[in-house]
Amino acid sequence: MGVSPAGDQHAVAAAAPELARGHLRAGRSFVWNATNVSRMQREQCTGLIAGYRGRVELVALEAPPAVLRDRNRGRAAPVPDAVIDRLVRRWQTPDPTEGHRVDWVSTA
Repeated sequence: MGVSPAGDQHAVAAAAPELARGHLRAGRSFVWNATNVSRMQREQCTGLIAGYRGRVELVALEAPPAVLRDRNRGRAAPVPDAVIDRLVRRWQTPDPTEGHRVDWVSTA
């Protein structure tokens, strides 16, 4: 969508549920790849899916903040450190009750 990582993410956040609704109405499986660092953010996705009686499988990818910053610096278009820091501060590890299946993967 051409939105800067440091820019206003509202357009991206608004488009994703509409795309998901299309898949849910059609009964298609799909992956919702999102940086939902808090339970409240994840509930927007999982609540929508639950409303269509869909199955929710969460995969939490975790790495120490220093590893995240190091990997980020190696990207073609790095995310500003302030954005990474904000995401790290807001991170809430998913609870097993948030989906039918919840997996935690260390990428350190």
